[in-house]
Order: sequence, then structure tokens, then C-alpha cells
Amino acid sequence: MKMNQMARFGIVLGVICLTATLVLAVTYHITKPKIDEQMRLEERKALEAILPEADTFTEKSVDGIGYFEALKGDRLVGYCVRVTANGYGSFIRMVVGVKPDGVIEGVEIIENQETPGLGAKIDEQKPGEKRSRFLRQFEGKPAQSVEVKKNIDAITGATISSKAVTDAVREKVTEFLSKVKR
Repeated sequence: MKMNQMARFGIVLGVICLTATLVLAVTYHITKPKIDEQMRLEERKALEAILPEADTFTEKSVDGIGYFEALKGDRLVGYCVRVTANGYGSFIRMVVGVKPDGVIEGVEIIENQETPGLGAKIDEQKPGEKRSRFLRQFEGKPAQSVEVKKNIDAITGATISSKAVTDAVREKVTEFLSKVKR
């Protein structure tokens, strides 16, 4: 009798798990296109904020590095490179705008899962600011030269996140510039 009851409990538990899995799968299937569209809108907003003089952004890839060519008419005004950093608690997705000569025009965070109040400060904006103080430090500097303690000040209490962003920007943009046809 006990074995029969255990089998029945196992079947009930299996049905509950299967039902929960199906509900999660359907929810994911329904919400994924909406989430993807929202991410595309946020990325487009970041592109326009970084290189506002561009009127066209053409998505491209070189050796697995995703980027956008920013054009004003037929003239190349810069590139927006997709960069992902491994921060303290999670990843940080961003777009880095660079002029054709490799000078950083701006950095915009697209997705940040760092600890609120600490690592998340990399993207913290004071009232009236368009970009965070931390991200503004990159503007006007050659990508290959940005480095924490050298020409980028880390955020107090968020040194790991600050260094992760700085290192990822320097490494990925330098790699990109060495591969792109200028």
C-alpha cells in the first residue's frame, strides 16, 4: 500500500512540474519578442545619444564583433561598438561610440545587473545630466589608452565594476579598430 501511495505522489509531483514548465515556456515564448524589441529601442536610443550627428546607423559585424557604422549622408562619422563586460555581480552590456581615428565619443550602458548602490553607480546620473560622471570620463580619449587610475577614476565602492567597464572598452574597441577597414 505504501509503494502505491508513493507512486501516486510521484505522478502528482511530475504533473505539477510538467505544468509549471509548460506555463514558463509559454510565458517566455509570448514575452521574448517584446523584450527583444525593447532592447532594440534602448540600443537605438543609445546610438543616437552617442553620435547625434549621424542620421543612419548600419548594423555590421567583423570577426564576431557587432558594431554600427554611423553615417551622415554618405560620410562616415564614427562607429558604435557593442561591448560586454563581466562586472562584480553580473555582466554589463554597453555601446561605445568612437570616431574613425579611435577617439571615444561616448559610452552608453544598455543593460546593467550590478549591485544597486555599488556597481550600478557606473550608470548613475545626477538630475540634469545626460550621462553619468563615470561614463563622461571616456569622452575625447583614445580607446587604447583608457585605464583605471591612469586617466579614468574608479567609483568608490565599485572599483571592480569600474575596472571591468574600462578594461572591456579598451580591449574590445582596440580589437575592433585593428580589424575594421578604415
